[in-house]
Amino acid sequence: MEEEELNELLDKVKELTDSEISLSELADELEVSWETVMGLVNYLRNQGTNIMVASKDDDVYFLNLGDKTHHQEYSYSFKTDENNHFKFVAISDLRMGSKFSQLTMLNEVFLRAYNEGYRNFIITGNLTEGLYPMSKNMFDSLVRKDTYGQIDYVVNKFPRIKGMKTYFITGKKDNTHLAKKKIDIGKKIDEQRSDMIYIGNSRCEVTIDNVKMLILNSNQSKTYTQSYRAQKLIDAMRSEDKPNIMLYGGLLQCEEFKYRDVRVLEVPSLCATTWEMSDKGYSNVVGACFVDVETDKKGNLKSFRVQNDIYYRTIKDDYVKARVLSRGGDNND
Repeated sequence: MEEEELNELLDKVKELTDSEISLSELADELEVSWETVMGLVNYLRNQGTNIMVASKDDDVYFLNLGDKTHHQEYSYSFKTDENNHFKFVAISDLRMGSKFSQLTMLNEVFLRAYNEGYRNFIITGNLTEGLYPMSKNMFDSLVRKDTYGQIDYVVNKFPRIKGMKTYFITGKKDNTHLAKKKIDIGKKIDEQRSDMIYIGNSRCEVTIDNVKMLILNSNQSKTYTQSYRAQKLIDAMRSEDKPNIMLYGGLLQCEEFKYRDVRVLEVPSLCATTWEMSDKGYSNVVGACFVDVETDKKGNLKSFRVQNDIYYRTIKDDYVKARVLSRGGDNND
């Protein structure tokens, strides 16, 4: 088989397996034998293409997952300092790549955190605005309209201060890149910014010494009662599975409460109210949460303190005016 013909077949296999397809269907589409199809699929898998293979109904089925993985459990561990404290700033919904992003506020929060001795940020999802079809009015609100444009926007414009680390999960908006382009933007950002550590798609189970903290992003709509989503999630948990702390992003609200011995912090956004939020009648609380977790001598939770920094006015067209905050290091430092 000539190289040009081989590459054409490989491209067709990747395209046709974007949705689930059987071996027999794929062979018919390509007009080749079943053996040739298996050889092409195995070649692509050996080259790193994430094609899932499964046998069912007396046939073999294929699905190109891209960067997507099935039921992957994400976890990460932190240690407290010599005084048994772990301090971090929790933020959510930056919506970078959108006209509604608030980079000036993000820079202000970073500078305040640094000056007050914080060295860790945790983002509870929706770093980017994500993708919209051209038929939706939100498409016109994007200053970066494609996946790689939004990745570059985050990599180049997210604040950078030497000694500061940002740990993040992706959220509902970020996952539009995964659904439509099969690209996990968390992995791409992590590869290009060593100060930004990707710890999970939509959720991550974190330990701080012996303290269990669940970080997650909501893929559901807002409700009238602010605590409803978190309470229903906790109600579904077995007692032994409950975390000590839950950081909940994507709800566009700021609320702290305790429910079934779980300390819940709903993390506000750091973006202006988008057209989509207005159309759906969603309120949008803008701000950041300065958190101090203290453990006892055995590493168990002793105290959980939160100071909220709420912004009551956003900056119009900040995406045009905002400057990049960079103090030490480069994209890979």
